[in-house]
Amino acid sequence: MPRLKIKNLISDSNWIKHIESLQNVKEVIGTKENLTRALKESIINDLPKEPFGILLSGGVDSSIIAKICKDHNASFRCFCVGMEGSQDLKVAREIASLLDLELITKEFELDEIEQLLLKVIDILPEPVIQDDNYIEYMVKVSVSAVLLAAMSLGDEKIFYSGIGAEELFAGYQRHVKSISEKGTWRGIDIKGLEEESWEGLKRLNNLVISRDKLISESITKEIISPYIDDELIILAMSLSTDKKIDSSTNKKILREIAEDIGVPREASARKKKGAQYGSSFDKAITKLARKNGFKLKKRYLDSLIAKKRI
Repeated sequence: MPRLKIKNLISDSNWIKHIESLQNVKEVIGTKENLTRALKESIINDLPKEPFGILLSGGVDSSIIAKICKDHNASFRCFCVGMEGSQDLKVAREIASLLDLELITKEFELDEIEQLLLKVIDILPEPVIQDDNYIEYMVKVSVSAVLLAAMSLGDEKIFYSGIGAEELFAGYQRHVKSISEKGTWRGIDIKGLEEESWEGLKRLNNLVISRDKLISESITKEIISPYIDDELIILAMSLSTDKKIDSSTNKKILREIAEDIGVPREASARKKKGAQYGSSFDKAITKLARKNGFKLKKRYLDSLIAKKRI
């Protein structure tokens, strides 16, 4: 599997087998130089012949993609959505100005977000909720709403996404915990960083790739994910812990690469914010729950799921 195009559905079992085959490659050592080369090649090899979009959140992952595409004179526009005052919109606008990128944005009102949620709930499989735990489904729905909103803003059929970078370069809070107090994540015991990162990659298809495929296909579009590339995975996963994360900084080597290629510090140093938080869509769901008479977001989602069944 070279660079991933979220086009053909991959079964979870085949995905896990593939990741395990990459995990067995031991003779490769990642360096900043070969990671930079592999990342550039994954982004620019087979660039779409038609104008495409980049989902730009203003974070380091998507800003690297935009900078490399800009340096290669690719034909693209960037897209970002959120509520008024959201962090993603603020930083994406700063990055677009600094890098002279064409950026398409939209600030969504509460009623528009509710309509997005209804569409997303209709697209995604109905969840199997155990022990009233809505966390995973809440993330799927809110991030899917952001994705659907951004991809619907333009006529472009192909969009580049930064998914996968968090797993490769230790970008999540559970990775911070894996080098400190451990604990649990969504009810699962947190392991050491290397094992936790590989396990996260194995879950990626179920949690992210299949979700993004359903959303993009619902509007007849395609997502390209250059971080999910065989060589890049092998190189990144061979890195020692101190190259990825310490007590104050995650994705260390990726941030260094970003600075080396000219990504503004506003993006290269920006701390991780999930799409649902950076866009303020999660906050919108809280407001919608209260507006509709619910104290809990999960009960509000229950009501939206019930509408789907009618």
